Amino acid sequence: MQQKMVTLTRGGLGTFFSLVWFSGFVAAAILLIWGGFSWLVIAAAVIGLIGMILWWLLVPDDFRAFISGRSVQHSTATIFTTVILVGIIVMGYLLIARAAVTWDLTISQRFSLTQTSLNVIQRVNRPIQITGFYTARAAGIREIDDQYWRLYETASDGMIRRQYYDPEEFPALAQQFGVTSDSEVFLSYLNDDGTIDYSLVARVYLTEQQESDMTLAISRLLVAGTLTVYFSTGFGERSPTDDTQEGVSFINGGMRQSGLVTMPLDIGAIAAQGGDIPADASALIFARPLRDLTSDEVAVIARYMERGGSLLLLSDVLFNQFPFMDQNGEFNNWLWQNYGLRALNAAVVDFVTGQTTPLDIIGAAIYDETDFAENLDPATNPVLFSLARAIDINLSIENTDVSNGRLIRSSEQSYGETDLITLGETNTYTIDETADIPGPLTLAAWAWNTQNDSRVFLIGDSDFVTNGQVANIMGNGILFTNAMNWLSHLQDEVEFGSQGFSTGVPMFYTREQLDTVSFFVVFLIPTVVLVTGMAIWARRVRR
Repeated sequence: MQQKMVTLTRGGLGTFFSLVWFSGFVAAAILLIWGGFSWLVIAAAVIGLIGMILWWLLVPDDFRAFISGRSVQHSTATIFTTVILVGIIVMGYLLIARAAVTWDLTISQRFSLTQTSLNVIQRVNRPIQITGFYTARAAGIREIDDQYWRLYETASDGMIRRQYYDPEEFPALAQQFGVTSDSEVFLSYLNDDGTIDYSLVARVYLTEQQESDMTLAISRLLVAGTLTVYFSTGFGERSPTDDTQEGVSFINGGMRQSGLVTMPLDIGAIAAQGGDIPADASALIFARPLRDLTSDEVAVIARYMERGGSLLLLSDVLFNQFPFMDQNGEFNNWLWQNYGLRALNAAVVDFVTGQTTPLDIIGAAIYDETDFAENLDPATNPVLFSLARAIDINLSIENTDVSNGRLIRSSEQSYGETDLITLGETNTYTIDETADIPGPLTLAAWAWNTQNDSRVFLIGDSDFVTNGQVANIMGNGILFTNAMNWLSHLQDEVEFGSQGFSTGVPMFYTREQLDTVSFFVVFLIPTVVLVTGMAIWARRVRR
């Protein structure tokens, strides 16, 4: 076996240390860009500097030729031009990426805030903080949300700012905000010293439409404390403070988190004293009263509605002698004459959408011509009703100031069971074609007097908003939220028009993805060109 001797020459060592010089400074630049200033950056720069000095000491002629040699002047100029170009590109990337500059270069401005959002932002007169709670597992979601939230910070000139926390690292803070799951976002005002004002913290209910979700949340925060919703009491209604499965404390808490003020109100006591519903009432909720209203109580409601009031009527199938909204009762007749709506003494039986029994049904169809049908879909966000009551609607009401319509109905194979005595005593039902009401039947309906702006939302069930159902079935919560936004005029504060684009969807990248792309495009490709040029230059120097 022959052994080959490796002989080190000054020229070979000089070439080696020239590569050390170049590699050291390249490594220092990479570490500075992607990791910030650190001891590794200093170490790489020192290694590069040592390589340059040794190169100069070992082969000074080569070093001088690199700087001013006539045979390689053009090559040297090309190399330094490339280095300068790469440096300019890298510095530009650093300024844009690290300073979070936001530009929209699309002709249609599809990645900019809409005029609706800008109008809401102009009303902000006190610093607001967007506080997001994201674990490390939700880093990708945080990066996508941040693309939107930074638009609000830019548009408001910093009046709206954003701050993120990991709820696992800050459990006390997460508990103070009421965090229950990952990727939750909240809005709050800031005190003069920059601390969070915990007197009003509003949750941002996020869907896949970040802009409209955030703008609506900001609008709710701006009107917080100015809209009051009253819960009727005194008729055996479901209590807004009852946190059992049959109570409605969840919807009460949700409204308060949305900035609405909620209060109890005894209509019977007001009627007995000849009084009126408070002038600050934005809406009045009847959550399954057990008895019907008297003439004096109907008069109280009538005066309230003449002033532009709003009613949410949750009217269940009841089996007592004088049930709320009895089909022939005075209140039901008043509602029919003035708004073209009434509850029927019939329980909806649906053999198609019935769940546990045909009495536990899902709304089979949604009439989506109204704003409060948004995000309601029997396939994706169904609404579950338990022992629902059929509703009648007069679409040709004589009062031309009133418009009304259906929102949810049962299937074609449903019917309205009118024998409530047998149903209540034995929980059995049989179709009687001579007495029962053929389907499909209306389960939720609305009416609006455009002259005095009074509004009514009638739903033939209250179980769908109980704590046992509203927290587990998304469609139930959506239905209630949409109804209350319309009744309380909360949605009037912000209205998003439809937007359509022929092609393309918004695309955002995480910081890691952006760094990877920029590494290849901004640094690696120019560096390969630069190294190739230096290799050619080195060969020319040797000639």
